[in-house]
Amino acid sequence: MIKMISKSLISLTLCSLALSSAFAGDEDFVNKGKQRLIFGLGVQFDPNGLGGTILKDGLNSNQAKTDANGNYAGQQQAIIPDNKLQAAETLTGGLINYKSSGPMTLGNLTLGYERDVKENFFFRAGINFSTKVMGGHTTSNFLGYNWYDVRWFYQSIVVPVYFGIKINFGSKSAFYVGPGVHYYDAQWQLKGKNDGTGLDAMTAGAAKNLPVLGDAARPGVLLEDTKFAAHGVGLNWLWGAQTKVTAKGYLFFEVETFFSGAMASGQTKSTGGIAALSQRPAYPVLAAGNVYRFGYKHEF
Repeated sequence: MIKMISKSLISLTLCSLALSSAFAGDEDFVNKGKQRLIFGLGVQFDPNGLGGTILKDGLNSNQAKTDANGNYAGQQQAIIPDNKLQAAETLTGGLINYKSSGPMTLGNLTLGYERDVKENFFFRAGINFSTKVMGGHTTSNFLGYNWYDVRWFYQSIVVPVYFGIKINFGSKSAFYVGPGVHYYDAQWQLKGKNDGTGLDAMTAGAAKNLPVLGDAARPGVLLEDTKFAAHGVGLNWLWGAQTKVTAKGYLFFEVETFFSGAMASGQTKSTGGIAALSQRPAYPVLAAGNVYRFGYKHEF
């Protein structure tokens, strides 16, 4: 036991000496209560974790399917996933075809303020704006009729605060890491149509027995526009690296991770949407995941 404690103390001493050396940097680069303005652009993939619903899981409707004899044949789907639409396109030789841009991707703009605390710590506060820049749109047509057209949207405002540690390396660069808390106000939105009723009219009811078309919502969902919004507080984590490029300027790359979310109630707008989901469906709204960001810090 004594030997183990001795080894631990020796290791701790060596680590402390190494860190002290790393912290030192050159005299001009030592942090001395400096302040910086932060401007950054970032990207976040699959916000709210909706990619699984879009690509492979879909979302069941409250309405049941029936076969040609009127027997129960499973549930209709309010959201039909891309993998089912692709399989139907292959099986029907393109009679049913679809286009999809896949899960959503967000663009992120951040503005912030950073101040060094003593030599190796920092305080940081900022505001992040995020919105969809690509993805989240699926369409399908049958014999020229565009029966399925669903679009997803996401937006959020997040205000994070950090207190972390900054370690200089070389004469112009530093690595930083720190925990924090944040306030968020986020929403996601679902718009479009899923028209099983129109398909039945086109095919004299035969669509109910065709692959995927039988999963379409009946009554048809037309001009739906449902939002789910929530706000609250959560935890976050930041790590990154910066390097000095001018007398007052730094370029940086960082990853910011958020952990927060809450249940929210939406309000369906269409008769078909009410039948498929309910008048006040409830689903989670998350301000969670990784933001990959690069940008510029200006010292003053």
